[in-house]
Amino acid sequence: AKKTVSRLQHNVNTPNGVRGGGSGGSPFTTVTYSPLSASSKKNDPDAPSKAGQIVYTYGSAKLLKQFNWLPTTTDEGKEPITIDDDVSLGDRNRRTGAGRGKGIGFTIKSAQFANDGCKYMYDSSYDRVMILGDRIYECGNAICKRVALEAVKPKSHEQPAKNNDEPDVKSNSASALDTLLPVKEEPASEETDVEIEREEDRLSSWFEGIKVHHVDYPSSELIRVLGRIVVESSSTTTNSSSGTTSDKQVASNRNPTTTSKLSIVDFDEHTLRYTRLDLSKVQVPSWWSLFPGQTVLLEGINPRGTLFSVKQIYCERTLALPRVPSSLDKTLTCVIASAPFTDRDDLLYEKLSSLLVYCSNNPPDVLILTGPFADANCKLYAEVAETFDEYFEKIISTIMSSIGVYTEVFVVSHHDDLVSSFVYPTPPYKVASFYKNLHFLPDPCVFNLEGVEIGITTVDVIKHLIESECTVANVTIGSAPPLGGDKIKRAYGHLFHQASFYPLNPPPEDVPLDVDMLNEFGRLSRVPNIMICPSALNRYVREINGCVCINPGFVDGHAADGSYARLIIQAPEIDEQQQRESQSDSIQPSPASYIACQIVKT
Repeated sequence: AKKTVSRLQHNVNTPNGVRGGGSGGSPFTTVTYSPLSASSKKNDPDAPSKAGQIVYTYGSAKLLKQFNWLPTTTDEGKEPITIDDDVSLGDRNRRTGAGRGKGIGFTIKSAQFANDGCKYMYDSSYDRVMILGDRIYECGNAICKRVALEAVKPKSHEQPAKNNDEPDVKSNSASALDTLLPVKEEPASEETDVEIEREEDRLSSWFEGIKVHHVDYPSSELIRVLGRIVVESSSTTTNSSSGTTSDKQVASNRNPTTTSKLSIVDFDEHTLRYTRLDLSKVQVPSWWSLFPGQTVLLEGINPRGTLFSVKQIYCERTLALPRVPSSLDKTLTCVIASAPFTDRDDLLYEKLSSLLVYCSNNPPDVLILTGPFADANCKLYAEVAETFDEYFEKIISTIMSSIGVYTEVFVVSHHDDLVSSFVYPTPPYKVASFYKNLHFLPDPCVFNLEGVEIGITTVDVIKHLIESECTVANVTIGSAPPLGGDKIKRAYGHLFHQASFYPLNPPPEDVPLDVDMLNEFGRLSRVPNIMICPSALNRYVREINGCVCINPGFVDGHAADGSYARLIIQAPEIDEQQQRESQSDSIQPSPASYIACQIVKT
């Protein structure tokens, strides 16, 4: 009977305070068949508010002191922002327009998600295997190239100087390493095919000095194999042949897969050979971290061809470090906020309303919002009497009316949103209305803001990697942290060295990963200047491989305190010579010299 009630009759019977039409209401409150009262949280009026407290700071104090982050007006006694607040919106636009010059340059490599060649929901298992094989080949090429170059460098330093007339054999060898050879291409040799007795001799050489064998190739001597880490399910606990460490090491295993056996799948996608791994005798590096889906180059022995005893692990490539934003000619201010934006018990979006008040009083140049705005896992949306598209239009309209036209708003999609496609990577949102300063971005994405490259993904990939990895870190004496003990740094290192926004495979059940789309839209070709990865982990701002990695927290932390991040990006102070040198990946100024960030409680 309730579902026959018209919206008009429902609006008449719903109090203004609940609908958001009067004071004390919320502009985000939806039309519902069972009107929700105000928030059920009991807040002590005498308790001091934690809103505005700074919980994390990054960057130089000199840069932070140049700007006043305090609100120009207080929120006390201020009515919530509503869509019909035309007078206040005009005042805000005139005030925020003062001192503003030209717009902000924004570029993104856009691609059509559902094109004619897309096989979403129609890709076969064979297609997925072929894509994973290509990823092993591409990532393996980069790893092998770094290993080969590192092997050549010490020898080149020992080689005495030669005359210009003499041919430089080492130089020719080093230049040959820069050419990526196909996996199945036979190296140049005078021997005929008849004289080659084993298949490994045909597939052995990618680079001079590095031979890659199949993972099940039996050998009592040290060999190198290339492949992808997988987990072989087992009910038995981890023993010495599946990754148990000695008493002098600490193993960090937080996933049921750690009681299983780690194996490696061969680089040859047609045969999919695999063998189990014995990680109890790893010598180099002193700490290591492996996770399912990771492409690695392993060195060790495999006497019977069924158990590879690992001596050395190679999993890092030569990274393309961030470029200095030399084209940035002005200071940018940015606010970063991540969902959830409302409490589990209501749809009032109180924390988001407070954030919009802050942004209206202190208009930033850029506002980045990451979804989901209406989480499909929240049962309250089942009572909504308007369509999900209409409700989402209402949310976006309220946000844009509150912000004004002088702040560029970037909205990143999430697969759990009611109006999004349940697939990762997720296409950008769509609305019927047009806003000049509104930009919908896919998840994940990398976009350029006045020369500053920003990477964003709304999936909690950092937490997933930490929970899925099998890690060993050396124990150090004293108060110094153990080598490899920084889990946040390890997780971001996996993203950069695997060149993917989501290298974990298989993913958790709640991540609708599409291998084909991830291969097309989830690549991370170089390290960005800023990486935004909202996570349920503790909030942080870290500098990793020249990238400022930010977890702004959630606007509404539900059980915990909510938070958002505010960012200052200043034009780097470099002369012409430094600008030419900055084009090289080897010479880069510290991001802390031109980027500052604070994480603030809501």
